[in-house]
Amino acid sequence: MKKLLRISMVMLAVALILGFAGCGDDKGDDNKKPDTSNPNTTNPVYNGFYNYPAGRVDSNLGRLTINNTIAGEVLLFTGTVDKDNYIGTVSSLGSVKIKLPEEKFYTIIAVQKSNYEERLSQAAQFNSLTYYSNTQGYTVSVSPSSTWGGGNWVFNNNTNFWVQIKKADLSQNYAVIAPNAQRVTIPIGVGEIYDYFLYFSRELKYEGKVIALVEATDRSQANTASVNTANPTYTTTINNINVPSSNIKPAVMVKNNTGKTVRVYYANTQKTNGSPGGDFVVVGGQSQLISGFEINDDTATINFNALAWEQNIKVPQSQSMPMIADKVYEITIPNNEDASQITVVEVNASKYYN
Repeated sequence: MKKLLRISMVMLAVALILGFAGCGDDKGDDNKKPDTSNPNTTNPVYNGFYNYPAGRVDSNLGRLTINNTIAGEVLLFTGTVDKDNYIGTVSSLGSVKIKLPEEKFYTIIAVQKSNYEERLSQAAQFNSLTYYSNTQGYTVSVSPSSTWGGGNWVFNNNTNFWVQIKKADLSQNYAVIAPNAQRVTIPIGVGEIYDYFLYFSRELKYEGKVIALVEATDRSQANTASVNTANPTYTTTINNINVPSSNIKPAVMVKNNTGKTVRVYYANTQKTNGSPGGDFVVVGGQSQLISGFEINDDTATINFNALAWEQNIKVPQSQSMPMIADKVYEITIPNNEDASQITVVEVNASKYYN
């Protein structure tokens, strides 16, 4: 027993010696390797980014697909380029699936990763407006623009509309501004000239949930932005008074009383609530607002398809209505799936406004 005790005491002494040997200062440890287990240590600009590098990427549950159309990694954000709003990184010419916390409209902002590491908040941005649903899949393609620089373009949105600031030739969005958002800032080049139009989108609600947009334009608020070194800030104030409801595009409420899930078409074009490349369905027994219609579209050109049907069923000519501004067309598909009994009712869009 005494022999075992002596052995134990020796082992304890050795352990203590080794332990104290590791407790000295690190001044002489010039060869110590950095800890790379945390990806943030590789570049401090990503310190504090939400769940970096994964963000909100979720290959299994993500319902928003974001495609990167450029050769280079892209950082993704919602709302503003802010560490808390980081949602993921998409590889060169790659795609990711994102799971967002709420079913609502979001501004998706893409920034080329190399450009962000060089310029931080002054990096070039690409803005896109999309809806996020827990059940429907939406797709957005991003292509960070060359709009960057030492100037600031500030937006104050005094309306209840989402506002897309589009380049005059409509080739890109300079910015997407949420309803009533103030002091939203994007970087622009000093000495550069930016001709722009405003496109207004009004949220529509059904059973308390925002599920569609209708679009309007107001040319009187178009303008040209430019800054110089003496005046590096340009401000755009978006006013509600010039947004005419007579220009708000029509929408359709589909009431699917059949037992089949249907896709909605106008002529041969599937309606996807504005999501490029998306696949959008209305489940049997449910109702859904559909946007993306134009003034003077005809309700009789709307048709529906279910996998079980051999051909599309169409709104009958007896229900033909030229679609007019500021209206929603409630289309009911009967449970017997008889196309001749599809009905259309025109209502004021204010019934669905937020």
